[in-house]
Amino acid sequence: MAAKKTFKVVIRDLENVIFEGEVDRLSSFNEVGPFDVYPMHANFISIIHQKVALYNHHVKIKELPLEQAVLKVKQDTLQVFMGIEAFSMEEKSKEYKIPS
Repeated sequence: MAAKKTFKVVIRDLENVIFEGEVDRLSSFNEVGPFDVYPMHANFISIIHQKVALYNHHVKIKELPLEQAVLKVKQDTLQVFMGIEAFSMEEKSKEYKIPS
């Protein structure tokens, strides 16, 4: 059986899908350092930061800067959820409001 050459990626923010397509590699950074995801990667969840770079046919096709996002890999589908820092700041401001 030949190894799978690409995997599906969906990158979204709180309102829109920013990228959806097939890639052969994704590169990013987490608390341990830089890492890559390739087809047939193990299931994986991580908080990522700095940027996400997408490659197809070994050529970078897109690079997205980011502060913080959640990356989830499951069964050759990778999802990135951007905008979580805005959501968490909104929630914190609601939690810690001091009554007048």
